[in-house]
Order: sequence, then structure tokens, then C-alpha cells
Amino acid sequence: MATSFKDLRKFMDASGLSYTADDETGVIGVGFQSDPGETTYRDLEGDPCVQLFVQIHENGEFLSVFAPLAWNLADCVNVPAVCEALARIQSQMKLIRFDLGDDDMLRPNIEIPLEKAPLCVEQLQRGLAGVLLAIRRFDPVIRHAMETGEVDLDLARDDERTAEDAQPGVPPAPDMGRILDLANEAGGLDALDKLLGGDGGPPVEA
Repeated sequence: MATSFKDLRKFMDASGLSYTADDETGVIGVGFQSDPGETTYRDLEGDPCVQLFVQIHENGEFLSVFAPLAWNLADCVNVPAVCEALARIQSQMKLIRFDLGDDDMLRPNIEIPLEKAPLCVEQLQRGLAGVLLAIRRFDPVIRHAMETGEVDLDLARDDERTAEDAQPGVPPAPDMGRILDLANEAGGLDALDKLLGGDGGPPVEA
């Protein structure tokens, strides 16, 4: 039984997230806020906010989660270094891929082949969390490559969320923190990788 757009909306409701839905295109949009001190990422307006789209394809047999406006490479003179950085990042996060559109926007995404199996809410939550984690953790690496032409994965941010991360008097970011916590409770990205046929371990070198 394929997943319908109605099913997808129910899962978004179950996750407690605010979203917009376009029934004609089968796309759901959701914005995730973050505390400025928790991430180096900034959107095109300079805010620490990530916009994600969730889309059903192939009559409900394929799901994609992507950030349509993550990084703009239109004026970047160090695209080869960025591409090298992305290849190295993908070796560390097996579910993540990056697309470079004709508009020069770099889009991190996760694609989940459902075939005839119905989507479950944990898959959706982990897919959202995977793209958020990639942006949150590797934005310093990507921006450094864009600006300097150098690839330095040591700049990657620690993606572990702990109670010590909280700042006194500062409430947790409402959406980004919630979806990351939900995904961790559901088993994290390794669980999704295993569900999709991977072993959750490091890639095998030839």
C-alpha cells in the first residue's frame, strides 16, 4: 500500500510540527528555527532558520526530504573545493546527498524508496533530522570551502545534543530541537540506514 499525501500530513501532525501543504504538487514545507549560538547556518535573510520540503513521488512509492535554499554557489569561485567537501561529507553520512541545481543552489537531501510499503512516522522524522543534522554539523565545512577553497572536516560541529547545550534563560529552539530529539528517540539515523538496507557501519574501502 503506497503512502498518500493525506498520510504524509497525518505524520506531520503526529510530529507536532507547524507546516504548509500544497495538495496540487504534493509538497509540504516546514521551517525549523534554531538558537543563533547553536549553529553557524544562516538562511538567505541571515536568520538561523532552515526551510525543508517533503515531497511524495511516483504515486506514493518514493519520498524525498530536502532543503531547497541551503547554500548559494552562484558567486562562489571555489566550487571544486565545495564538491570535494561534499564527497567527504557523504562518506560520513551515508543517507545524505547533495544536488546542485541550475539556479546554483546547493540542496542537501535524503531520498527514501518506499515502493509498496507504507511510510512510518519514524522514517519521516529521521529523514527530516538527517537533513537538519547535515546542515547543522557541516555548514562550517561548506562555508569554509566556499570562502577559502580549502577542505577541512575538522571544522564540523559536534552534532550531539546534551542537557549542557542549554543556555540559562534561553528556551530551546522549538522545532529543530524537537525533531532532532524525536529522531534520536526513534533510534537515530543509523536505524533508518539499517531499515533501508545498510548495516549502519562505516563504508567499506576497496
